[in-house]
Amino acid sequence: MSYLIPYIFFVFLSLANNRKFTNLSGILIWIILVIFIGFRFEVGADWFNYQTSVERAADKTYLEHLLHAFSPGYALILKICARYKWGVYGLNIINAGIFSGGLIYFCKKLKDPYLGLIAAYPYLIVVVSMGFITQASAIAIILVGLTFYQNKNSKVFYLSIAFATMLHNSAFLCVLIPLVDRIRLIKRKSSLVSLSLLTSVLAILYIRYLNNIFDSLYNSYFGREMEAQGGLIKLIIMMMFGIAFIILRKKFQMSEQQKNLLFSLSIISILLFLLSLTIKATITTYRLSLYFYALQLYVTSNITYSRFLNLSPLSWKLFFYLYNFSLLTSWVLFANHAYAWLPYRNILFENIF
Repeated sequence: MSYLIPYIFFVFLSLANNRKFTNLSGILIWIILVIFIGFRFEVGADWFNYQTSVERAADKTYLEHLLHAFSPGYALILKICARYKWGVYGLNIINAGIFSGGLIYFCKKLKDPYLGLIAAYPYLIVVVSMGFITQASAIAIILVGLTFYQNKNSKVFYLSIAFATMLHNSAFLCVLIPLVDRIRLIKRKSSLVSLSLLTSVLAILYIRYLNNIFDSLYNSYFGREMEAQGGLIKLIIMMMFGIAFIILRKKFQMSEQQKNLLFSLSIISILLFLLSLTIKATITTYRLSLYFYALQLYVTSNITYSRFLNLSPLSWKLFFYLYNFSLLTSWVLFANHAYAWLPYRNILFENIF
């Protein structure tokens, strides 16, 4: 199985380097991921749709793309790929570069960078980056922003939301993170002021720009009561990681600001699961939950060294190696849409193997 090769490589790096993550390692992993994701051939549920989008972009102006509700960044990338005849490969490579760079930058800041990559591999790398390519890029930009937010640099985080929203409109909902954080501290006057300002900004954005987007989402997802295959299971997993952090937060060796961030991510993950039970629109809550996937990477990286259940770090590592291996093989073998990922083909190796 081709998808096991990068996973085994990451496990080897995790065992061999023991949390030592150099710039050279980061560059090597970035190159591997860009080749693996960007140069894939007819892999992913929307591969042909993206191919068609690039081909049609040649006959449309940038403004026409915007009028058809394309995100500004995505429309720009489409026009560039069409203008220089890079095709769907150009689109995939650009998004793979953005996604891989953001993910690696984020993982480098974790307590165990390699374990973070391993936790991201089964779903965030294999499924999301090859299936929802523009949302994957937006997620990566948010991941970079989170590394600043955990160091109390909110301005850069808000800037990351702005850039991410240029690639995928739904990314603006990441303002839920500071919103939940402020609600938690509502007794403080400064938090009340910040919350009021944030709510006002959201109201203005909704009235001016987002009303049509929400109407479209409602008609597409809520109105038809669509459900993502396996979406509920993924939301349950996210919720379980959230509950695990809330219970074990005192055992995690991290700053108070990081704990506050993870608490917000945990609350949002739990609420999204509960929301999915009431509105019967799992696909909406599931796609939104992808922006908060960082929670799993944080918890995986930190619980390993918490001595929870009196298990050694090595024991926890072995557990997560097996756990993520199970997630990967289960998805590839049993997911309804896995056929679009099989067999894995890469344009660079198509004439070699």
